[in-house]
Amino acid sequence: MRTYEVKGMHCGGCGRTVTRALKQHFGEDTEVYIDVDVREVRVADFADPQVVAFILNGAGYPVQRVSD
Repeated sequence: MRTYEVKGMHCGGCGRTVTRALKQHFGEDTEVYIDVDVREVRVADFADPQVVAFILNGAGYPVQRVSD
């Protein structure tokens, strides 16, 4: 899984918005884990990091950093 540090994600509602956006694009079975305390999103490795960043930015949560 890749980890994306995002800006502005600070509550459960934010986490649900991010999860919904990613699953709408990659499919409901896609593994998505949210940790709002440290503002991180983990997504299955098959997801293209540029596409994930585009989706997160579009949802209002800009990506600050990506790590494996």
